[in-house]
Amino acid sequence: MGNKGYVWSLGGPLPVIDDHSLAKHEVLRSYLVNYLRILALSARSEGIRVTLVDGFAGGGRYRTSQGVEVGGSPLVLLHALREARAKIVLDRQARGIRTPYTIDAHIHLVERTPSSCAFLRKVIDESPEAHAPQTQVTVHQGDFHQTLPAILGDIRVRQRRTGRSVFILDQYGWSQVNLDSVRQIFAELPRAEVFLTWMIDNLVNFLSEKTVGALNPALQRIGLGDALTAEHLLTIKAADETGLGDLTWRRAIQSLMTDQIRLSSGATYSTPFYIVPRNSRRGYWLLHLARHLRANEEMKRIHWQNNNLHHPGGSGFNMLGYLGGNGQLTFDNRFDQHAQQVTLEALQEDIPQRLRSLRGPIRFGDLVQHTANETPACLAQLQEAVFTLARERQLMLTTQAGAARRTAHSVAEDDLIEVPPQLWLLPIRS
Repeated sequence: MGNKGYVWSLGGPLPVIDDHSLAKHEVLRSYLVNYLRILALSARSEGIRVTLVDGFAGGGRYRTSQGVEVGGSPLVLLHALREARAKIVLDRQARGIRTPYTIDAHIHLVERTPSSCAFLRKVIDESPEAHAPQTQVTVHQGDFHQTLPAILGDIRVRQRRTGRSVFILDQYGWSQVNLDSVRQIFAELPRAEVFLTWMIDNLVNFLSEKTVGALNPALQRIGLGDALTAEHLLTIKAADETGLGDLTWRRAIQSLMTDQIRLSSGATYSTPFYIVPRNSRRGYWLLHLARHLRANEEMKRIHWQNNNLHHPGGSGFNMLGYLGGNGQLTFDNRFDQHAQQVTLEALQEDIPQRLRSLRGPIRFGDLVQHTANETPACLAQLQEAVFTLARERQLMLTTQAGAARRTAHSVAEDDLIEVPPQLWLLPIRS
């Protein structure tokens, strides 16, 4: 991440990285490794071309508060690439696949500040992973938005058929990334995925009647001005009558902002998870944006696997609804064992409600797709919830052949689920 809070210079001291940024880097590394391994699942495939883009790369190195030197996001990308290549070899050996597999990777690193960019070039020159076979690293000194057209052009030339790519837009604050650029990425590269950090608490803290004149132009500049205004956000703040303090209206605004970011970016799916630094009350979002469901599922699975981040929202089909039906703040999901149980319980309540509102059977795969932006649950949790409900006779679950399922993990996308006729008369909660 390159921003006003970090400065690199040749011969100067390394910036100190916070624990929350290390956790974010670990999520990114885990996701990229799994992303590349998934692309290598086909036994027939002999390799892929992929592009990784770090739009706010910074200087590439930090030190921890204990003085240990660690890599920044550019080195995280290179380390993930190295790890994925090694694991793919083992994966294919375990499956008896003898055909060699090659990942032809091009990494674009963009840094605006000249001194930080000079430091980054030195870091890359000294990195063995940057000079590995089938690895090309290009460092761009300049603004991400101005560099983007050339990067998109390179991806289209190298990867005419798929354009598989991952963009990391780890901005400082909330106003450095114009969502029109993210929309351009998805328009030209439908298989792309975008990680976007968004310091939502900075924006919320900035919100007041005195700042309307500055906030509206900023919203317009980042591509949200047609959907949101400072006046609208102030109305939400003023209308809060829950008596639960400023946390309620803050979360209501966060919910609205998150949904609008997804819509304005052109993404179909988003996973908005919250990061709170230990030494600050100002949290920010790590949003994963994509147009295909598999990417959404994999991102959720990584969060449940690592539980480094958390999500202050609903645990069933109310992920972006910060108030429950009783007016109380909803669950703070820490992606731990307790959260797993709460999520399953919420799904077992929400799924029948959703099915009754549909008034008919639905494919399990359609339920997963239609609720992807509403729940932090991954596929395995939805399978378990549906299977449990069927076993307790609260749902009817049948295969295309009319048979029953014997295990949760066998629930398939073409299976039909519906509420038994005798349960239709139960009221649907609003």
